[in-house]
Amino acid sequence: MNGVAPKPHRRAETDAPPSPTALRDEEKTTEVNVTVVGTGTASLRLRRRQSCVVVETGAETIVFDLGFRAVHGMRRAGIYPSGVDRVFFTHFHGDHTVDVVPFLFWRRVGAGGKGRAGPSRRFSMSGPEPFLRFWRWRSRSWGRWVLGGCPAEISELPRDHGGPLELGGCGLTWAPSDHRPESIAYRLDSDGGSFVYTGDTGYTESVVELARGADTMLIDCSFPDDRPFPGHLTPAGVARIASEAGVERVILTHISPQAERLDLVSEVARGYAGEVIVAEDGLKLGV
Repeated sequence: MNGVAPKPHRRAETDAPPSPTALRDEEKTTEVNVTVVGTGTASLRLRRRQSCVVVETGAETIVFDLGFRAVHGMRRAGIYPSGVDRVFFTHFHGDHTVDVVPFLFWRRVGAGGKGRAGPSRRFSMSGPEPFLRFWRWRSRSWGRWVLGGCPAEISELPRDHGGPLELGGCGLTWAPSDHRPESIAYRLDSDGGSFVYTGDTGYTESVVELARGADTMLIDCSFPDDRPFPGHLTPAGVARIASEAGVERVILTHISPQAERLDLVSEVARGYAGEVIVAEDGLKLGV
């Protein structure tokens, strides 16, 4: 299972043709596709970009975090920054935010053809309190030219349990995580399934409650059990959260060089009976 995504959310196969009712039900189901653009940490390596995940609901394209080389990874996956509708940040560390400048610059100037951003295409960018203060600092450093003529809504989210925020094809909720004072984790729910992205976190009950009964959880797995680090998870911590929350499958990300030497699937499976996948940059899966 290491690095291999299972088939997307699906109905059982049968030789009989689907009924008209079943066809109508399938037409109502929102297909949610996830691309794990970056799976690494602050330790810069060629194999793993820094944190970024893109969720496509069919109605909107949503980005969570923009670590170093995220824009490059998005383009390799066939995703154009100019086509993104919303960006959400989990916290303000550089390995989750530094590519915001090349992301916005691409939206302003594009790369010709369909990569060029149109001046009328709106998008929003949000993060946990105090995101507005963080954004003002960024704006002073790089200048307002970064946004150019592309209209944008900049907002911050209260760190306490929030939502649901109704997006195209799904609802977004969030809860505090255990990393930085501002850190939050996110959950997307659609009629096709549920997806949780923890960002960086240690064990905390608020993430367990946010992930309760989720189909898929993209979760921090930064360090070995014998070398834990505050504000991050080890395989045992991943197993504890996933088991307590009753999550169907976990996708391990934010993988450090120390953790990469392990058989992470086996390590997590010691305490968790669900499916375990070790993410690689560019992993695509359905929810």
